[in-house]
Amino acid sequence: MGLGALQPGHLLVILAIVLIIFGPGKLGNIGKALGQGVRELKKGADLGGDGSASSAPTATGSPVAAATVVTRPCPKCRAAVPERDRFCGVCGSAMAAI
Repeated sequence: MGLGALQPGHLLVILAIVLIIFGPGKLGNIGKALGQGVRELKKGADLGGDGSASSAPTATGSPVAAATVVTRPCPKCRAAVPERDRFCGVCGSAMAAI
């Protein structure tokens, strides 16, 4: 027996349980709702946490001063990591204490 969690046999058992619980008539509605949920999740991931597009430029008439963040290079992958972070956001390695 393999170590994978979702082997074809497992998927067939899950499908049979779903058919027994919901019935064949509702299976299409469940698939549609699942697809919409995945689309909303992807849409939310593309947008920033506040609901605005993360890559959208600001369209204000006055210049906006950008906050400067002090960074340091990761010892493993050399990515720029904010000074207060304890782990690298790219490779996950622990940052040395300052």
